[in-house]
Amino acid sequence: MPYTDGIRAVAFLLGLSLQASHGGSLVNEMRRLGVRSALIVASEAVDESPVWSPTGDAIAANIEGQWKSIDLRNPKLVKGKWHGDEPIGALESPSLITISEAEVRNWAKTRIAGPREVVAKDGTKAQLLSEELGTRLVITRHGTAPETLWTTSLENCHGLALSPDGQQVAYVCELNGVIVTNLGQ
Repeated sequence: MPYTDGIRAVAFLLGLSLQASHGGSLVNEMRRLGVRSALIVASEAVDESPVWSPTGDAIAANIEGQWKSIDLRNPKLVKGKWHGDEPIGALESPSLITISEAEVRNWAKTRIAGPREVVAKDGTKAQLLSEELGTRLVITRHGTAPETLWTTSLENCHGLALSPDGQQVAYVCELNGVIVTNLGQ
């Protein structure tokens, strides 16, 4: 099944209603769709925490032992819902390019990452908290109460990686793949 057909199949199984959107950076696409999160790699075979490129215009994901780069400069997203009524975008036609482990190690030299928690320079904290058999994504901004963005019921999410600009976080949800969430409101 081609990758885009896989997204459409996942969308069908999850009851997602898909709408196309085109052009701009990943952040701009997410804003235009009115979503805070986007599924950028739809695969249950992601093996490690994602790694941002030094400029934040790509993410590397280890899929079945091979590192793949996903270009985030001009994505085309479709809109859907997951974990109940939480809106999410998904890459419509992702281009996965094989990259070397040496290049990924080079990207990772300056990264801020953690299995369950990362803190941006401005003090914003992102946490993936275990909750029974699921996970909860909690964002805490300096001087504000923690905000739960979503909760899974039977899915483990982990491997947080903060974007170089500190505005997004990427992570793995084992039943979905690599997801990016905007830390801003």
